[in-house]
Amino acid sequence: MSAKKPPIAAKTVRRDIGKVIVNTALRGEGVATINFGEVSVKAASPKVGELRRNVTIGQAAMARAMPKLVKPGVAFKTAESTPLFRADPRDPSRLIREVNGRVSTGTFVNGKFKVVSTKR
Repeated sequence: MSAKKPPIAAKTVRRDIGKVIVNTALRGEGVATINFGEVSVKAASPKVGELRRNVTIGQAAMARAMPKLVKPGVAFKTAESTPLFRADPRDPSRLIREVNGRVSTGTFVNGKFKVVSTKR
């Protein structure tokens, strides 16, 4: 008779999702405390050169983003038969629907758009 070997259990994989690091060496000068609600975080204050470098990097990022930030509106790329809705500036209780080049004003009744008037 041959003895059967017991099944081998699969090895568990440990993943560290989050860690708490406590550094007790941060005492005295050069320590900044940042509060997030009930949580206080103490960290070494950055050096002046590091602050200047980060400000320069931030200003460069803002300069790259400004053309997009100052341009009003949002561009949507949609299929031809996809309706787009927006609030009616003349009557806040109504919506304006644009689909296939046709503009309609109406409201939603039982989950369906009910046309009140049509514009061309």
